[in-house]
Amino acid sequence: MTLATILAPLLALCIVARGIGFLPALGVTTAAAMLVEGLEPLQQVGAGLAVAFAVGPVWFLSFYQQDSAREHGGPAIPFLALGLMVVLMLASTRPGLPSFPAGLCVLLAGLVAVTCRQSMVWQWAGLLTCVQGVLLAGVLQHQVMVVGAATLAGVLIALLGGLCVHRLRPRIAVVRASGKQEARKRAKGHPKEPTSKLGTASGAPSPDYVPKPPRQFDQEADEP
Repeated sequence: MTLATILAPLLALCIVARGIGFLPALGVTTAAAMLVEGLEPLQQVGAGLAVAFAVGPVWFLSFYQQDSAREHGGPAIPFLALGLMVVLMLASTRPGLPSFPAGLCVLLAGLVAVTCRQSMVWQWAGLLTCVQGVLLAGVLQHQVMVVGAATLAGVLIALLGGLCVHRLRPRIAVVRASGKQEARKRAKGHPKEPTSKLGTASGAPSPDYVPKPPRQFDQEADEP
């Protein structure tokens, strides 16, 4: 058991509590936990897939506008995941089982995120967390079939989640372009009047202008 295998479930709990922002850190930690065990081809391929499934979706999501709706799940969800992890570790103390099933703990945290969160991106992060847990468990147990199944599931989850985000989320570049077009239309529809050096309109009198009284001969000419 290494430090990376201990940090991986903790980062999975951070994803349950705070969202997809901790997914790249989980991917890098999972890759480090795989490479510490050895530098065989299975470890190297598993580490590369873990980083790809963690960094790629977050990078893709950075091109889209964030969801302004807040998640209403309560602060008890991460403690629920932590309690289930503790139960899993107590159940794995039997002889012949790993003393600290890091991959299964990460998988369990991802399932809690998928079940208890309502946001689309949060559930996508939970599914990708499950993929990280299965990859870690398969590499640590040297199960090639498990790693292959996790790779196929990760590709499908990444593609389907990316399509959902592309269809439901507005892109940042499109939003900015539409805002600029609206600003240009407003500027063309309401042109500014030419101003003088004093800052007033050319046809308007200055603030210091005082009208002169009529002349006296004009008043005499009007009298009969």
